[in-house]
Amino acid sequence: MARPRKTDRDEMATVKIENAFWSLLETERYSDITVLRVSQEAGINRNSFYYHYRDIDDLAQKAFMNNADNEVSKTLVSALLSAFQEGKTALVFDLSILPYSKRIMLCARSDSPYLNQLVNNLLKTVWFDSLSIKEELMSEDEMLQSRFISAGLVSVLGSQEIKNNPLAMSTLSQTEIGKVIIATMKNIALRQQNRQL
Repeated sequence: MARPRKTDRDEMATVKIENAFWSLLETERYSDITVLRVSQEAGINRNSFYYHYRDIDDLAQKAFMNNADNEVSKTLVSALLSAFQEGKTALVFDLSILPYSKRIMLCARSDSPYLNQLVNNLLKTVWFDSLSIKEELMSEDEMLQSRFISAGLVSVLGSQEIKNNPLAMSTLSQTEIGKVIIATMKNIALRQQNRQL
C-alpha cells in the first residue's frame, strides 16, 4: 500500500480535528473547549493542532466555514431565507440538510458571541446576495434594521424550540413579524436599486 501524500494526511488530520470540535461543542460550552481537549478527542498531538490552526477561534472559524461552504449547508440557509417570501406557505426541507443545519444551529445556540457572529454573517451574506443588497451602499438606518433582523434570526436558530423541531423555522415567515421582516428587507433592496438609478 502506498504511503499517503502529505496533503492526504493533512486533510485527514483537519477532518479529525474539526469533527472533534463539533463533538465537543455538542456537550461543552465554547469557552471550555481547549486545544488540549480537541487534540485528545481527535487522537492527535497538540503540535499537529497548531500545524493547522492558530487557536480555538481559528479552528471554529474554519470548521464553520467548511460546514457553511458545503452545498447542502448553503441550501439550508437559502431555504430558510427564501421561506421569507410572500406567497410561500411552507419551507421545502430536504432531510439530508439536517446534519449541516444542526452545526449552524449549534453555533447559534452557543454561549459564544464569536460563534453567534459567524452565523449572523452567513445569514446576512446569503440574504444580501439573494436580494442583491450591497452592504456598503446601505444607509445607517438600513444597516441597523438588517442587524436587528439578522440578530433575531440567529436567536431563533439558537432557540430550544428550533433545537427540538428544526422545521419550525419554516412557520416564522408566515407570522406577522415574518411578514414585516420580508417587507423591510425587500424595501431596503428596492431603495438601494432606486438610489443607483
